[in-house]
Amino acid sequence: MLKIIAKQRKTNFLTPSGLRCLAGLPTVNITAGCSHGCVYCYTRGYSIYPGDNVIEIYEDMPRRIADEIDRKRIKPAAVYFCPSCDPFQSVDQIQQISFEVMKILLEQNIGVQFVTKGEIREDILGLLGKYANLVCGQFGITCVDDNIRQIVEPKTATVTKKLSQLKHLIDMGVAMCIRCDPLIYELTDGNDQLEQLFAETTKAGCREAAISYLFLRPGIIKSLRANIKNTKLLQRILEPYCHGEQLTVGLKNSRGTMLPINIRKARFERITQMAEKHGIKVHICGCKNNDITHEFCHIIRRPEEPKDLFV
Repeated sequence: MLKIIAKQRKTNFLTPSGLRCLAGLPTVNITAGCSHGCVYCYTRGYSIYPGDNVIEIYEDMPRRIADEIDRKRIKPAAVYFCPSCDPFQSVDQIQQISFEVMKILLEQNIGVQFVTKGEIREDILGLLGKYANLVCGQFGITCVDDNIRQIVEPKTATVTKKLSQLKHLIDMGVAMCIRCDPLIYELTDGNDQLEQLFAETTKAGCREAAISYLFLRPGIIKSLRANIKNTKLLQRILEPYCHGEQLTVGLKNSRGTMLPINIRKARFERITQMAEKHGIKVHICGCKNNDITHEFCHIIRRPEEPKDLFV
């Protein structure tokens, strides 16, 4: 059962991120912890992670963020939701806070940028559509097989719902792309799976995709072992990493284990070619693949003057 805890926060809500893709952009976490229960979630290894099935909701967040914005000499061009959780978790209280905070920002001409695997509430969709010129986002879709989705990200929106809302946002003029991250080697990156995913993405009107593979840290490995009961499947996921690469992830010298570089290069090339056949441009996440590329994974639409965002 999900446990929700109210928590006071003394520090600012708008903070910089340790990810290169988000450098210079204020970020905000609506909660600590997430209800989606993704077995690969990298935040499970963080010291602030409250534990499985526990969500900490910060008190008085909309008012305090409004105060933070008012105190800034130069308002940020945009704010990113959320580096360590999902703004559209399947908890109405969380979506209400996301709605109120996003409304405060958009009414002050401050952009909203987000990534989600959740089902967005109808009134929030309306808000994002009303300010479409200020909004861009990503839907996390790693496979088209809902049986696999329920194993690796059990409480996220169905693939059909994600694709439907992706199309709805695009039709309203919101800049959107899909985020195929993390792909799981030999589980979610099969030719037929990706062909179907890119075909459905194109139908939704989306022409961009950000991609990367699962990376491992002790907390993620512990989660995989605790949540994947099929031992053969678990071994299938973990075995390729026995000869993986130790890479720095982000800007704070945090390290993780990635697939061997030869596997990633070959797979990225194949995926890129498949996507291009459907008219989709692929962006490889440079934060987690800095031995291959320094490309931005298009997690955000870059503001013109990021140096001004924290003034």
